[in-house]
Amino acid sequence: TRLISRLKTWRWEQHKATIGHPFDDNLNPLQTCIFKWPFIVLIPNFKLKAVLFVAQKHHSKRKTLVHTHLSDVSFSSLVVEKQPPQVIKTQSKFSTTVRYLLGEKVAPGKPVMLKAQIINEIQARNLAVVPADNVGELINNSAILEHNTATKSTCATFRNMSIKKIKRADRKGSESVTEEKFALLFSAEITITGCDTPYRIQMISLPVVVIVHGSQDNNALATIIWDCAFSEPDRMPFVVPERVPWRMMYSTLNSKFTSEVQTQHGLDHYNQHFLAQKIFDKPDFAEDYSNMMVSWAQFNKEVLPGRPFTFWQWFEGVMELTKKHLKTYWSEGLIFGFIGKQHLHLILKDRPNGTFLLRFSDSEIGGITIAYVSASENGGQKIQNIQPFSKRDLEIRSLGDRIRDISHITHLYPEFPKDEVFKKFYSGNGFHIQSILHRQLGVYSHLGSCSETGTLTLKFGSFGQM
Repeated sequence: TRLISRLKTWRWEQHKATIGHPFDDNLNPLQTCIFKWPFIVLIPNFKLKAVLFVAQKHHSKRKTLVHTHLSDVSFSSLVVEKQPPQVIKTQSKFSTTVRYLLGEKVAPGKPVMLKAQIINEIQARNLAVVPADNVGELINNSAILEHNTATKSTCATFRNMSIKKIKRADRKGSESVTEEKFALLFSAEITITGCDTPYRIQMISLPVVVIVHGSQDNNALATIIWDCAFSEPDRMPFVVPERVPWRMMYSTLNSKFTSEVQTQHGLDHYNQHFLAQKIFDKPDFAEDYSNMMVSWAQFNKEVLPGRPFTFWQWFEGVMELTKKHLKTYWSEGLIFGFIGKQHLHLILKDRPNGTFLLRFSDSEIGGITIAYVSASENGGQKIQNIQPFSKRDLEIRSLGDRIRDISHITHLYPEFPKDEVFKKFYSGNGFHIQSILHRQLGVYSHLGSCSETGTLTLKFGSFGQM
């Protein structure tokens, strides 16, 4: 029916919200729609029994049809309104809320108790059978359905839940524990007013990955991102493709980045091209990547060439840094972001000395660096890259103040005077750390040294905490 289709759409949009897709979590319109359904309208006047009696008397198939429709709506009306975290660490507390949209029609009497259990992928594929094998121990796994007359909602809130232990399946090949997906199964027996037969209702949560240590969080999140982005509606739990076109991968990265950072400023064409070059390890490829297939292994199993981390680990580190320390800079378009060194040299090669741009480090996780034009020893020009600033560096001293501290960067690419652009980010102490260093050290050249790779290492020492 159209009603059940709308409920499926709501659940699908809730699933996609994990990667930043828009989602209206208001269930009230759906609940109102349910109460306009013909068989539900009959319930308050106790006419449903009469309908069932007439259907049974004249044709058993009609009775079966009525029961089937009522069962379908009753079953579909159980909704996980607030999903559990999709990455759950054992022994850590979490909560979740399950709502029953037909709550006002539950027969009075004994309170309805909802129970939760954790199930694995195989069990999720066979929900017609009550899972007998217990794959995990859930603490605080029961809650009573309670009706709120003010909001007209009937919910069971599971508070202080935790997974005490988990039983894992045998892994295949190089599969890691952070690739194994579970779910929470919520179930209860419900009796609808006007019906003698109770209905068993159940609903599973979105897939979850169970970890035992915080260091596994990043890889577990990669599993969830891939699942939310590339699974199909009505799939067999929890099947996902092994490869997807780059255009889908990029759309996911852009959506996740903007939602996580909470910005309207998305990744541009240059960012997209560099990200593709990085994940495919094709730094010289200038063609369109859109239809090239990117694999799960390229996303988060294989480390990037010459690096000790995967593509997702690197990208997620940039996302976290931007969210916590660079949101305004990024939102105002002051950070160029993801750019390869070839493109960097191309756009800076004809700019005056002192021209600079801000780019995310491609050699470290969660770093931002300053690339700038300076005079070379032979009177020409060269492009330097300052050692990347990490989260820790920006906690000590903001990016704006660090830009102010460096006198030989003067104009943000293409030609914006830095003091006009970044002035509002300068701290209000009214003095430059550089002037102190001049007095303390005598010469500015003692600030740092250039490596053979063109990286300037700034050595602010204790002054960085001012």
